[in-house]
Amino acid sequence: MSRVETAASSPTWRTEEILLGIVQHAAGVALVLAAWVLVFTGHTRAAASALVPGLLIVALYGVNQIRFRAVVERAVLLVGAWTLVAPWAFGFAANDGATWSHMVLGGAAIASAATWLRIARMP
Repeated sequence: MSRVETAASSPTWRTEEILLGIVQHAAGVALVLAAWVLVFTGHTRAAASALVPGLLIVALYGVNQIRFRAVVERAVLLVGAWTLVAPWAFGFAANDGATWSHMVLGGAAIASAATWLRIARMP
């Protein structure tokens, strides 16, 4: 009887959680790769602005895999918002490639974190 209780209480991953995790992790990795490309094109401010949030998103995703914490997803929301604002805050909005990569990948991080928080609130 205790075996049934243990099996019922163990956490299970739903398909949408796995897909959201993939999107979030991919956004972080893509930001890190974008930083690498931007360094070689001579856009150091844009590269630094992509590297730091990319590493943070990947690290927060890893922490969240150990045990889901709403605080971690809220942090991903903040990092995603920082990524969206970065082209104008750091003055590289004229670089279309860097701006679009920040907008798309920051938006993907925000969307995945917001959706994950919404799923967590469902019964």
